[in-house]
Amino acid sequence: MLRSFFNAVTGMDASRFWIDLTSDNLANVNTVGFKAQRPIFQDVISSVTVGLNTVTGTLKSTTYGAGAVVDSTQKLWTIGNFKQTGINTDLAIQGRGLFILDDPVTQNRYYTRDGQFRISRDGYMVNSAGLKLQGFKVDEQGNTIGTTPEDIKIETQLPPQAVSKISFLQPTNLNADVSPITAAFDPNDPNTYNYRYTVTIYDSLGNPYEANVFFRKSATNEWEVYIVTTLNENEIGINWGGDSGEPDKEDTIYIDWVGDSITVADPGDPTPSFTPLTLQFDSDGNLIYDTATMKYDVQTGTYYFVLDPTGNEKVDNINSDFQNNIGSTFGDVNEEIRILVGEGAEVSNGSAIPLSYINQYSGDFVITMEQDGYSKGDLVDVFVLSEDGAVVGVYSNGKSKPLYRVAIAVFTDPEELIKKGANLYTSITTPTIMVPGGAEKVRSGMLEMSNVDIAKEFINLITAQRAYQANARVITTSNTILDETVNLVR
Repeated sequence: MLRSFFNAVTGMDASRFWIDLTSDNLANVNTVGFKAQRPIFQDVISSVTVGLNTVTGTLKSTTYGAGAVVDSTQKLWTIGNFKQTGINTDLAIQGRGLFILDDPVTQNRYYTRDGQFRISRDGYMVNSAGLKLQGFKVDEQGNTIGTTPEDIKIETQLPPQAVSKISFLQPTNLNADVSPITAAFDPNDPNTYNYRYTVTIYDSLGNPYEANVFFRKSATNEWEVYIVTTLNENEIGINWGGDSGEPDKEDTIYIDWVGDSITVADPGDPTPSFTPLTLQFDSDGNLIYDTATMKYDVQTGTYYFVLDPTGNEKVDNINSDFQNNIGSTFGDVNEEIRILVGEGAEVSNGSAIPLSYINQYSGDFVITMEQDGYSKGDLVDVFVLSEDGAVVGVYSNGKSKPLYRVAIAVFTDPEELIKKGANLYTSITTPTIMVPGGAEKVRSGMLEMSNVDIAKEFINLITAQRAYQANARVITTSNTILDETVNLVR
């Protein structure tokens, strides 16, 4: 008789624990990234008596139960609904992964589904507690660098970059109807070229310079391209003798495509000669590959010419500071500058480039060019590309630069995670760390809400309440029977 009392008490304790767990779930119905929990009940056996029926030869057993216990709790890792917030640094994971956070004070590592991040004063992406979000550093093409995640730190200022690549883009067309020019090229004489285009280039200090690109038809299906820009003599340390007292005087810089590529023209001397970029076309107006002057990059699949700014002096009265200053202004004097003219599979000499950026058709001149230099930029905004988790900084100079890709931790058994409060987990096992994409995608401007289902929790609450009442009634009934048993001797 006393066994029923104790069995009922265990049932009441288990039901009470279930109510406690349900109340915790309901209390966190609006907690970002919260995962509901459920109790794992187990029965308890007091003793088992086994007997043998000698007539039939079968076994029979009598089991005495000792009630129920809560063995553990299990987190429900279903994905909660996503809520749009409009905040670029709010992130949600579509998948079973978790964000990785490092504590800068204790160096402890935590994991979370809570994607409420912001940019700290020092430029780090942090959560509300100041824990730093982890990610993989990337290059300008968005390719990850290294295999170890690090603190995501946003560059609040983008340093200037000297031009290292000038690209012709589609559509670019050189008018096939114009006649070839035989007179020597002179940038100051419009009769010595067919078309002029201006592009802005930048030096290593972020100073902009207008570079004039001259297109000149030298023969049938053959064009010459000249690039001419101007610099103030004070900017590159050129001393013109008697002209040195004129700080506003601009000096013509001729950019050569091969060999001694930088030429400075003394205003008192005739226009110096230098090697232009030569473009050759087939009879259909397609740019053709010239192995003598053009190169092909197998990795990028691009055809290009090389401008090698060695800074060699071409005029005798340029002082010795010229090479150092032109180098420090436009970057490393030995740095290669590429002039991209097409892309596609490698072809033999004289064959048309499959995806040429330049054509020669009958029609108006259409020139489209860009270069990769830029001036200093201050951080304007930060956004994260959906799915691949690329953290991109937007700067005041109009540049957008990929900086990191968010790191995602995936556990084979999420139950190994230990709750630490504040939406954080720790683990004694090492997860698989990957970048978003595939099964694990990052959604920017969204947060994952709690996966608590209020309707189900109310049902659980009612069920636990009824179970508690039933076990209490067992105690009442057992007590009544015990009273009747005591009264038998009266």
